[in-house]
Amino acid sequence: MIVRFVMKDAHVPASIQETMNKRCHQRMDAYFKDEAPDATVITVRVTEQKNTYKVEMTMPYLGHTLRTENQEREISLPALDKGIDILERQMKKLRTRLGRDLRKKPAVAEDAPAETGEEAMEEQEQKVLRVKRYAAKPMSVDDAILEMDLLGHSFYMFSNVETGNAATVYRRKDGGCGLIELENL
Repeated sequence: MIVRFVMKDAHVPASIQETMNKRCHQRMDAYFKDEAPDATVITVRVTEQKNTYKVEMTMPYLGHTLRTENQEREISLPALDKGIDILERQMKKLRTRLGRDLRKKPAVAEDAPAETGEEAMEEQEQKVLRVKRYAAKPMSVDDAILEMDLLGHSFYMFSNVETGNAATVYRRKDGGCGLIELENL
């Protein structure tokens, strides 16, 4: 497991950054003990604004992307600890959900590569500020809802394995989920 720190407008002393690295390894190494040392990369992004530290953590786990974001005043270590707690809860939830799905459904071989996130700034149109591209693997609606919840987003676009069409799940104001699916054009 590799922990990569990205500092954005943050003045974090080297000793604090080293402590953050040690804490990540102490708490997360057990989950990745069967993998190669450089197989998993956890990205920790620290941002400082007006003495408030925001710590964002992103990591791949079992073909899904887990993400958390926390804020603390004065020092970034408590935000990191909260983030690690949230990542551990998300990992347990994902393992439970995937284990339950494996018992319900017959195993389906996945030929699609793992999802990768790629962000690019495009200035072709004035209204488009940022374009995100990622490899969409075919998944069920339930898996897309799980992915949306794990990322903490209000919507998630995916390729529906049942219909083969592009689809989007979204969180409704009443707490439920909705599905938008494109028909063949």
